[in-house]
Amino acid sequence: MAETAPLISSQRFLDPAKVADKAARFRVFIVRVAELELRGARYRVLVDGHHNLAAARAAGIEPTWRGPPAKWERIRRATAPAEFERFLINNLTDSDWYFVETGEIVDELLPFEA
Repeated sequence: MAETAPLISSQRFLDPAKVADKAARFRVFIVRVAELELRGARYRVLVDGHHNLAAARAAGIEPTWRGPPAKWERIRRATAPAEFERFLINNLTDSDWYFVETGEIVDELLPFEA
């Protein structure tokens, strides 16, 4: 069995009230990821569903993993691979890229210094 690529994100902010509400009410937690290569390594990028993932973990339920939204895929396909890679590395949400399981920064994905 092939090893799963590590899950990474650039969004750390989670609204605790939203997570608690979803954990109490939901039974299905959709989390959207895209598996791709960045700077020569494979990663699963958490594209959408940060709150759903946290709520699923709080509820003790395995999330439902899905691929990225159609719009995200259209943009990826319409963009040259090197340009898309630069876009992902340099356009962060609220954090440098980090491993979701440990919270550690992915040093290999830190933006290059100018």
